[in-house]
Amino acid sequence: MEKQSKKPHNQNRIENALLGYQVATNLEIYEGHMIWARFSAMLVANSIVIAVTGFIIGQGQGPLPTFSIGMPIAGFILCFLWWIINERGFYYFEFWFCSARELEEMYLKEPVKTFSRGYDLGKGNEIKLTLGGRSEPYRMKGFRRIRIRWVSYMVIGVFAAIHIMTLIWIYDRL
Repeated sequence: MEKQSKKPHNQNRIENALLGYQVATNLEIYEGHMIWARFSAMLVANSIVIAVTGFIIGQGQGPLPTFSIGMPIAGFILCFLWWIINERGFYYFEFWFCSARELEEMYLKEPVKTFSRGYDLGKGNEIKLTLGGRSEPYRMKGFRRIRIRWVSYMVIGVFAAIHIMTLIWIYDRL
């Protein structure tokens, strides 16, 4: 005969929720690191494409006009892939954030409010932290409210624009 757990059913649910919360939190942290590792790799790849294109242009037309046209095209394709990779990473990051927040709100209401308050803070709402026995208001204002996701897309857009302008410049000179 199996032994019955001596813990109340509700206690098991809270322990399982806490474990799920820890896993979701760790996966969110991991995904955040991966977003910026992939972002950095694509930033370097695009910078190399721009540098090689500049080198080819600096050498004059010579035997490489097709290669000089191909580099900005490859760079633009890299930007498109960069955007897709970035979007997927941010989607998973948001999923892990929402998963942790869901568990927090359903099972860990007091005293754990980390993700719930973070969400409110990100939306521009005022939150309160109790520090040293005093309630301290926090609110995200101005440029702090700009989502990093959109800033990263602006960087990708700048690189895509450089590749397109370079391609137009090279094509006009052929």
